[in-house]
This record gives sequence, structure tokens and C-alpha cells, in this order.
Amino acid sequence: MQNGKFLSGRTAPGEGWQNYPDRNGDGVYLDVDTSEGGFTDTPAYIAALTGDDRMWMTTGGNTVYNATPTGFRIYVRRVDRQPIDPAYAAKNGWHIAWIAAEV
Repeated sequence: MQNGKFLSGRTAPGEGWQNYPDRNGDGVYLDVDTSEGGFTDTPAYIAALTGDDRMWMTTGGNTVYNATPTGFRIYVRRVDRQPIDPAYAAKNGWHIAWIAAEV
């Protein structure tokens, strides 16, 4: 097994969420900054939506988009297609916990 570089972290609860319109129901997205890891190649990311409440009624919170050595994006919407916005994410203390591995 090769030695690799690993890092984990989480975003600040309720902060940084942005609106995104979607044909399947308006949702939110969050850009996750992993630059503290100093990765030279894009690592493998594992992500999870965590918080105080209402995560169970969402989809997308563990799907990584636009991965780079310095971060990635997560899109979240409700499975019942009811709209959510950054205030909803903040009220429920949503944040992304993540692990990065460059091997």
C-alpha cells in the first residue's frame, strides 16, 4: 500500500449556502474549501450533509461535483421538491463533513 495524504474537515454550520434553481425543486449548494490540504492532484472526496435537523428529507448531500485539488461543490434539494433556501439550511445547522484522500 502506498503512503498517501489524508485530510478531513467540515464547513461552518449554516454558513456559505447559496440558492440554485432546479427543474426538480429549488435547492441550495455549497462550495467546500479543502485548500488547507495542499493537494497537488484532485483527491478522492467523501462527503456527508450533517446538521441539527431535516437532513433526512434531502437528496444530494453526499454527491461531490466539480472536484479539484482545492475543493468541491455539493448540491442539496428536498426529495419532495419543496423549495429550500440558504435560510432553511442555516436554520437547520446544515454543514458538510468531508474526508479527502490523495494516494
